[in-house]
Amino acid sequence: MKRGFTSKRQASDWLAENTVKVNTGEWRPAAAGRTTVNEAAKTWFAAKKPTVAVKTAAGYEDSLLHIEKIGTLGNTRLSALTSESIEQWLNAMSQHQTRAGKPLSAKTIRNSFAVLSQVLKRAVRDRRIPANPCDGVDLPRVEKRDQLILTASELEAVATAAGEYHGWHIRALGMAGLRWGELAGLQVQDVNLDSRRLHIQHQITESNGKLIHGLPKYGKRRIVPIIEPLADILEERCHGKASTDLVFTTPAGGVLRNQNARRDWFDPAAKQAGFPDLTPHDLRHTFASVAISAGANVKALQQALGHHSAAFTLDQYGHLFPDDLGGFTHVMGQSFSTKCAQNVLTNNDQGTPSI
Repeated sequence: MKRGFTSKRQASDWLAENTVKVNTGEWRPAAAGRTTVNEAAKTWFAAKKPTVAVKTAAGYEDSLLHIEKIGTLGNTRLSALTSESIEQWLNAMSQHQTRAGKPLSAKTIRNSFAVLSQVLKRAVRDRRIPANPCDGVDLPRVEKRDQLILTASELEAVATAAGEYHGWHIRALGMAGLRWGELAGLQVQDVNLDSRRLHIQHQITESNGKLIHGLPKYGKRRIVPIIEPLADILEERCHGKASTDLVFTTPAGGVLRNQNARRDWFDPAAKQAGFPDLTPHDLRHTFASVAISAGANVKALQQALGHHSAAFTLDQYGHLFPDDLGGFTHVMGQSFSTKCAQNVLTNNDQGTPSI
């Protein structure tokens, strides 16, 4: 018998069963399921990489490493992959320690799961598996961290604790609302001291030890005002440099890498100043808080921070805006009262009887 069948009946049964699968779209060649998750992931990434930004591709690579290195998921054949095996991988990730000795965050785990789901969605499209086993899998909740907002004097305390050189990196983050990558990527040509403007159009981020040069988040260039306390140090840091040189660097002239800076001077300074949980991103919240106190409206704040929408800015910082319901209703009342009074006087002057 052909195909290893031991009888004609067995061959007929196989044909009947697989004819139904062909007609319902469920049939897959046996070789399709022998592909491992790692192999399917490499195929997916090869097609995806040319279509996304460099930083996005680097994030995908991080997730692919989690698929490959954590647990046994990467070596599992697609034909043997189940929702249960994916849940086991999620559990393994939740117990994984980074090089810094910290667990992976829920957000990181969710990002890696999202990449896996895209890989398997392609496998379904390519008829390697009948359905995506990621569907219906429960994910860890991302607990929203409370904003840590420093006052101007508290920001200065952290900057002072960081020392004269690095203190200005902290002040720049808080006084200009920059993301870390934007601070690291700021070039001399981006600083206009005459108009007191920073042109935020570069960033340098890091992924797996590799520096990634690119546009700011969302691809949005923006202009940020230079306040007076920051102007002098910007002039000093730009002096004698070429237009494409970096403004803020390590003392040796290297790129400011987030993890190194956190370990070497940012975290120690924050702890010394009494804010052990402070992160560089928290200093954007400080900028927003001080700007709102100074009278900035939502649209101006959105533009200064480089958010993708004013709605997002309001969602983040709406609680910081003054509750001026009583204030504006009082002004409205005065306006309408004045207008009504004018109309009454006009009518009386024209001889209209009062009621």
